[in-house]
Amino acid sequence: MQIAPAVLNTKRERNYGIDLLRIVSMLMIIILHMCGHGGILKNTVPLSYRYEVAWFLETASYCAVNCYALISGYVGIKSKFKYSGIAALWLQVAFYTVSIAVIMAIVSPNMGKAEVFNAFFPVSNKTYWYFTAYFCISFFTPVVNKAFESLTNGQLKAIGVAIILLFSVLPLLAEKDVFFTNRGYSPIWLILLYVLGGIIARCDLFSKTKPVVFILLYFLMVVITWGERLICDYLNSGRTGDDLLKIRLTLYTSPTVLFSAIFLIMGFSKIKTEKIASKLIGIFAPVSFSVYLIHENPYVREAVIKKLFVDFPKFGAVKIFFALLISAVAIYLVCAAIDMLREQIFKLLRVKKILQKIELKLFKNIW
Repeated sequence: MQIAPAVLNTKRERNYGIDLLRIVSMLMIIILHMCGHGGILKNTVPLSYRYEVAWFLETASYCAVNCYALISGYVGIKSKFKYSGIAALWLQVAFYTVSIAVIMAIVSPNMGKAEVFNAFFPVSNKTYWYFTAYFCISFFTPVVNKAFESLTNGQLKAIGVAIILLFSVLPLLAEKDVFFTNRGYSPIWLILLYVLGGIIARCDLFSKTKPVVFILLYFLMVVITWGERLICDYLNSGRTGDDLLKIRLTLYTSPTVLFSAIFLIMGFSKIKTEKIASKLIGIFAPVSFSVYLIHENPYVREAVIKKLFVDFPKFGAVKIFFALLISAVAIYLVCAAIDMLREQIFKLLRVKKILQKIELKLFKNIW
């Protein structure tokens, strides 16, 4: 997901459409975790209406992680890298891993000192796979940004096509992870999406196309991805073992999921927002990453997410649809409120300013 504190934005007009996509994508990620970790998909009767509705929302949300990585490149390619940014981000992550671990140690007799100690090392312990991967690639994004300065738009487009063909289309055709992207759960995939996001920003592809066209194309990709699963589920009914058809499109690296994210970023980047909407987006977009850190913390996942939605599989198709959407918004708002408090604490402690001073002394604006 696009995390952004590792870069310092240059002076330019803020794209609130991209900020809105950060919020929407985080809501999608919450839906993914409710359906997955919350056990909704696992405990819903296969091929029932409620099952297909839940899978449609899951499929529609599947591109969210790709969206965040694309936004990283879209924003980062125009920005100046700051070591203080990634340091501040690490402190933000550690704040939640440590504070949540301490709270759990107080309320749970099964929580030991070792777990609290491990909470101080969120990267090496891979507490959040995305942050671990992002932390790795962030130190190499300045190299990518420098390369962009010397490449023409034509060269960048050729690179973009190569990334899509080699890392998305070819693995689908070969039915194997050809270049070790681990189905998208890897720094390799994130850096490739960073490059693609930068290409979209730099080349301003299809600049005259209206946002609604891209949103419709996104839904087309979702329907294709969901339709493949629906067909496979139907044909696999009653089959076992080697007779089961393999579902190939529900992967971060699949072409339909990748293009879902590409179409969303291209569509949202062209959205113009009113003043009031821009103000609200400006409040909630910066806290989106912490929404992920809170609700996807391993202890919160076990204590809350896995228990909160046990009754959802019993709902009807319409009810489960709206229950998932409303629950995602509620989780987002609660986590956002918590992070606004955390942000005030960091401001009182002057965390960013202290880190910027340290960076200036050690690196002297090297990038």
